[in-house]
Amino acid sequence: MTPTAVEVLSPEEIIALDRTSKEILQDTGIGLRSQELLYLLEGKGLEVDHEGERVRFSPEQVQRGIALTPPSLEIFDRDKFKRFTLGRGCPPRFAAGFNATFTLETTIGARRPATKADVARYARVAQHLEELDMVGPSAVPHDVAAPAALLHAVEAVLDNTTKPILFAPENDEETAALIEILKVVAGEANIGAAPQGICQFSPSSPLFWNEGTLKGFLRMVGEGFPCTILPGPLAGATSPYTLAANLVQKNCEVLAAVVMAQFVRPGAPLLCYNAGGQFDMRAQTAVFGSPEVALILMAGTQLARFYGLPTHGCFPSSDSHCLDEQIGIENTMQLLLCLLSGADLMVNAGMFAGGETVSLEQLVIDNDLCGLVRRIARGMKVDEQHLCREAFGRVGPRGNYLEDPTTLAHLRNGEWSEAKVLCRQRHEQWRGDGAPDIVERARRVAEELGRREQAPLKNEQKRRIRSIITDYERSRVSG
Repeated sequence: MTPTAVEVLSPEEIIALDRTSKEILQDTGIGLRSQELLYLLEGKGLEVDHEGERVRFSPEQVQRGIALTPPSLEIFDRDKFKRFTLGRGCPPRFAAGFNATFTLETTIGARRPATKADVARYARVAQHLEELDMVGPSAVPHDVAAPAALLHAVEAVLDNTTKPILFAPENDEETAALIEILKVVAGEANIGAAPQGICQFSPSSPLFWNEGTLKGFLRMVGEGFPCTILPGPLAGATSPYTLAANLVQKNCEVLAAVVMAQFVRPGAPLLCYNAGGQFDMRAQTAVFGSPEVALILMAGTQLARFYGLPTHGCFPSSDSHCLDEQIGIENTMQLLLCLLSGADLMVNAGMFAGGETVSLEQLVIDNDLCGLVRRIARGMKVDEQHLCREAFGRVGPRGNYLEDPTTLAHLRNGEWSEAKVLCRQRHEQWRGDGAPDIVERARRVAEELGRREQAPLKNEQKRRIRSIITDYERSRVSG
């Protein structure tokens, strides 16, 4: 039996959240300072206030947008092999975190700005971590031309892993260049036929879209490539301070994007991204690892299930700045609770410090953690084969099961989990191995995985991608 879903909202509370969200979308709407896009959306049947630069959505339009969104979507890898399906009823998936600023050098205990080589190294290690299903650019590289940093990072990922990719452009021009890169790798014009990943876009909370970001979102939607919508409202700063109101605002921003996407391309594959946090008034900083954020994430997943939409969750998200017990507490709490609430894709392995920093060691540790919570979610089998009734008679009192047929039959069936870095040794064995802590064990694993055979792109693909990046850099400099 698999564990039952963990729910934090009653049916009545879900109805209240849904009703309030639709009222806000109809009365207040979403801000958009682009007459071009306002006329486009008006032509699709949405109510537009040109003078106030807003788009408003009727409850019927919201329901139509939800109904047009597929309840599941298929994700392929770099080589166009189907990797998995996301959506209700499908197993949960995990992805490495992406778009950090710094990488932590645990040998010196300090962080530094990330480089393109760091992004490549993270992707190469993630290629061999069994629990991670998707990989994004771990950080924004600082040793390349800033306007093209994301393009360089995506190139580094594609050249070092075959796994599906996650990436998040910020404007339309960047999106157009990334589409060309995806076409080079896919070897065809239709990147939506066998999408090799997911593209993420973010509104600017509260209730606003930047012109370039929305143009990029609708451009990628037009390609039929899966997109996820990431609102990140901070309670007390960019959303009301209560948990319920923070959740309502996030829901409004997601639903508005769903409607706009479906009115532009009916049937567009989308995920509801589940993120957000609190603005700590004392520390004057964003907080992501609190139990309240976990509650919001769980409730957001429950709302997405109510709508029948796939979910993409921003967890684990620890606020710690070093690899310590705090990360273990916050990551375990968020991953386990959000997985049991029904999330489809959980993103952020290897990332901490509120998303600012990544660490190869933490990536390896989080890979183990993803495996542990995934194992809990599978539950246990209780049937004749697993009850082993006859074994009790064979072995009897004071016997042992080391050579019993049931032990041999079930030894490698996956029922008992294995971990790469958790200590399972006796004290003497651990001391003989150098008495490593979990960070040291993770460092050893990362070093070993980093030496394994790479999965590079073809030379012609590399040449064409480099040409796209060079052209983009020139256009941004001349512009």
